[in-house]
Amino acid sequence: MTEENTIETLVKENPPPLQQLIERLKPLHVILSQNSYVKDTTHRLKRIIDDSESQPMLLILGKERVGKTTLINSLLGRALFTGGTDQPTSINTFIRFGEQECIKAHFLDGVIATFDISKLHLITVSDTFSAQIIREHLDYIEVYIKHDLLKSVTIVDSVALEVGPNNTAYFSQTLLQRVDEVFWVLRSGSPATDDEINLLKKMETFAITPHFIVNAIDQEDGDITSFIESEKSRYGHAIGDIVPVSALQALEARKTHDMQLLIDSRITELTQLIHRIVSNKQKKTRHVTEQLIHWLERLRKEVEMIPTREPYISAFESVERHNSEAEFEFTRQQRDRALISSYEEEYQNVSVIFNNVQTLYQLLQTLASELYLRDAEIEKYEENAALYQQFVRDYRKLHGEYSMEYTRFEKQYKKLSGKSLEFPIVDPENEEFLKGRIATLNKMQQQCIEKLEAIQRYEGYVCENLYAVQNRLNDLAAKRLKSIVSQLSDLNIQRKNERIFLKSYVDKLSEFNCIVESQGFLRDAVLPYMAGEQLPLSEQEKQHVYNTIDCICAVDLTHQALYKRSTIPEPDDLMAQFEFESKYKLNGLSLTESDVKSDLPEAPKEINYALA
Repeated sequence: MTEENTIETLVKENPPPLQQLIERLKPLHVILSQNSYVKDTTHRLKRIIDDSESQPMLLILGKERVGKTTLINSLLGRALFTGGTDQPTSINTFIRFGEQECIKAHFLDGVIATFDISKLHLITVSDTFSAQIIREHLDYIEVYIKHDLLKSVTIVDSVALEVGPNNTAYFSQTLLQRVDEVFWVLRSGSPATDDEINLLKKMETFAITPHFIVNAIDQEDGDITSFIESEKSRYGHAIGDIVPVSALQALEARKTHDMQLLIDSRITELTQLIHRIVSNKQKKTRHVTEQLIHWLERLRKEVEMIPTREPYISAFESVERHNSEAEFEFTRQQRDRALISSYEEEYQNVSVIFNNVQTLYQLLQTLASELYLRDAEIEKYEENAALYQQFVRDYRKLHGEYSMEYTRFEKQYKKLSGKSLEFPIVDPENEEFLKGRIATLNKMQQQCIEKLEAIQRYEGYVCENLYAVQNRLNDLAAKRLKSIVSQLSDLNIQRKNERIFLKSYVDKLSEFNCIVESQGFLRDAVLPYMAGEQLPLSEQEKQHVYNTIDCICAVDLTHQALYKRSTIPEPDDLMAQFEFESKYKLNGLSLTESDVKSDLPEAPKEINYALA
């Protein structure tokens, strides 16, 4: 056996401790998923599993107007999120890596709707009625972006800090405990408030040590070093690294390819710090293990409450809430109508996207505003068409200047000689004047010829490729329409699946055997591993885990055998309300060569000025 094969075998036989732990938790999640009474606790376990198997999560935290959104844009190298508006971030946003860029909106009732990345503004900051309704029912959103940084870390753009009780800035404790790292954003020259420092002290009790980013260093007249030292003197013992950056400079540098400006922005130092911090595998193992200990304590409380709270009634009321309460159903229908309205509006806009495109200029304007009409072939045509139009503009301007120069020449000659300008000219007295002016005109005439030749070359390309590009654009628009229908179909399937799951929950109310099964699994599979030497746990923590699982297993649920059937109505078919395929027919692009050609004045002729 070779050394390489030996190493490969050892890796397979001895996976990392975190992976071994997660492999024990996955069957436990499957077991607990059969009971809706511990649904929220089960969901938290699934989140622990998912977080452990995904990239480390980095939370961007801070007050309003400190530039969190601009900072995230600068890390991604593009103006993805809308910053500097009157509408601050109101939804926690998980920014993950994805080959196909899209948005997944997670609603409070568990429904997930997929949107094109171009709809990010609608979901996050738009003030339209539909957008506001959608946001009211949102839990959080996931934005999938193709960017190398996101291959190693998930960025969480959080809602702004708010002043809570006891003069302490409020932030979700659940999210704080879920993420692997916290980056706190301050604005240069604006010290942390007492509310923020109180929250920082609270984080110390959770063993959370945030790193600080001092943003907008390009806009502060004072000494940034002095500002940082002043902040360190106030609370430096409770924080990690401090990185001063200019998110605006970083965005401008990437836009203009200005390397010095990129260096000045110090965004690269922040990126390097992120890579260094999230590469600490042992810290992630410790973080997930701590989450699991907290989760076990939560499960203990849930299981101990079951015998005292008639489990069937609680589970059945949960099913009734989803199906019988008029108010809940009404809000869900409101959300569905808002989503359908949003999809219909987009479908209608796509179907008429080419209605007003009657010239090459209008086509270029449309391509610039609609991302779904772009691919390599279209972008090449767009680039050449834009150059064609630029040459046309340059030629018209030059031709106009030539005409004005010729008119001035005629007037000056008439004033000088008292005669109208006619060729050939016999005027030895004004020979120097004539030679100079005619030479200027002929130089401009030659420039006109050169521009016209360039125009003809690009016009040939534009006309030659017009119909192929036109067919491609029609295909892209039709593909976008199909995508919208598919998105609504996915939502409809989820609505139907929701009722299927609810029926399944009712059927499972016959017994709580899944809880009994989970007790045995915790005792036989999870406890021995957590009490071993593989995980970074102290003896005190191991004893706490042992006591918690012992309390869970001590609850006797074998006598709980309650069952009652419930009729769950079928959900409304959203596709039946979807009539815009028949209402809005795609009006394809239909340009001819005469539509894309520009009418140009004839080029001036060269003036032969051999004087008689």
